[in-house]
Formats: sequence, structure tokens, C-alpha cells
Amino acid sequence: MSLRDLFRRRPPRGAIEETPTEVGKDAFSDVARYYDALMATVPYQRWVDYVERLLERFDARPRDVLDLCCGTGAVGGEMLRRGYKVVGVDLAEGMVRRCAERRPPLPAAVMDACSLGLREASLDLVVSLYDSLNYLTEPEGLASCFQGVAHALRPGGLLIFDLNTTRALRIGLFTQDNLRSGEPLLYRWEAHWDEQRKLCRVEMWFRWRGEGEKAEFSETHYERAYEEDEVREMLEAAGLTTLGVYDAYSFHPPSHLSNRVYYVARKQ
Repeated sequence: MSLRDLFRRRPPRGAIEETPTEVGKDAFSDVARYYDALMATVPYQRWVDYVERLLERFDARPRDVLDLCCGTGAVGGEMLRRGYKVVGVDLAEGMVRRCAERRPPLPAAVMDACSLGLREASLDLVVSLYDSLNYLTEPEGLASCFQGVAHALRPGGLLIFDLNTTRALRIGLFTQDNLRSGEPLLYRWEAHWDEQRKLCRVEMWFRWRGEGEKAEFSETHYERAYEEDEVREMLEAAGLTTLGVYDAYSFHPPSHLSNRVYYVARKQ
């Protein structure tokens, strides 16, 4: 599947963004160049293993796959290596450009998840991992995302995504640093929780001391917490039936201690 096959002939106005969203407008801009170094220890292969376990659980055999909010293409690239036909979309242009550097390259384009311009019934599976959809900070945006996904899925197609829970964002999961490490990219993150708006603001500071030019920069990221009932209602309104909600990397239901949950939904 090519990018041309994926897009509508005339994408809806605003689907392909040239400027980032207002909230967290600097997110994944400067850090894009160093993102793979930052995520070097993330077990992407095991994440895709889990996705495949979910596919097996629901007897799904997808061919055409979209990595939604693909970042630098680590998940999509792993699925591409496993024989799926994969393309990626992401709002951050700097991250999308890194997808071309993968081996094999992951075809990817800049697109807003809240206004997807995808061809109708063109996909068997949409995946969106690593709390990417928490970055959709308005409920209307997440609902619109689900509607765009449902439009692009073939009947019986699946949407698999994860979300950080309210607990994870409330307790300051993102407040962390690696300043005592020997890593080439140093970072210090401070999380701030807004209970009324269900928003977590994360002030991020980075210093690159690896090969090449040294750099120091900051970004502000926002994530919104969504409750399970809220997400289920949005999925149902979009024509997606929730098949399962799981504590991450298991088949157990979420508990009050869950920090990340996975959703599996099917196009009706």
C-alpha cells in the first residue's frame, strides 16, 4: 500500500497540517532529531508481539495497516519487517522525516489525527501506541479521530491503541530524569496535573552530548486523561465496537493501579 492509495483524492480541508496544534505546539519539534536515542531502551518488538497476540485473540489477519501518530516509525517499521503493508501518519513533520531513514523506510506523511484524510475502506488495522492519543487534548478531537479511523477501516477491521490512565498522569508518572546516566541525551521532565481540565503538562529539558553538534533545548508536552466509559462512548458513536480493554501487555481488565490500558475496537 502506498501513501497515494491511502489518501482520499481530495483530503478534507485541514487534514494535512503545515503547522502544529496550539496546545503543546513545540512538542516533538527539536527532540525529533534525538528521539530514537531517547527511546533506545523501549521494547518496540515486544509491543508488536503484544499487538499480534491481540490480533490472534480476535482472529484478525490484517494486511493493510496504518501506524497512527507514528513518530519516527519504530512500531510501523517493526510491523513492516514482519510482512504487513504499513504506512504512517503523524502531526510532527520532524518525526515523519525520520521514518524515511529506517531500514526498510516506512512510508509516512504529515497529518492531523483529529482530521484524517484517509480513503474509505482502505485499511484492515489501525494501531496507535505509546499514549499517542493522550496528546489529543480535546474530547472533540479524539471523537473526530475515531470517526476518521472508522471511515478508513474495512468492515471488520480493527483499531488497537493505548492510553495513559488518569492515575498515571495524576501521580506524576512523567516527572523523571536521567541526569546521572552516561546516555548521550540527558533529560529532566517535570509533570504538572490540572484536575479540572484532566490535563498533564510536562515541561521537558534536554541536552545532547553525543556525536555531532552539542545542543540544549526545551519542549512542553500536554496529555489529557480519558476515562474508559468516555472512550467507549466515543468509539460507539464512530461505529466502532469495543471488543476488549486490558491492563497493558496482558489480557487482564484494568484495575485502579493500571497506568496504561489497551483498547481493541472493531468496525461494525
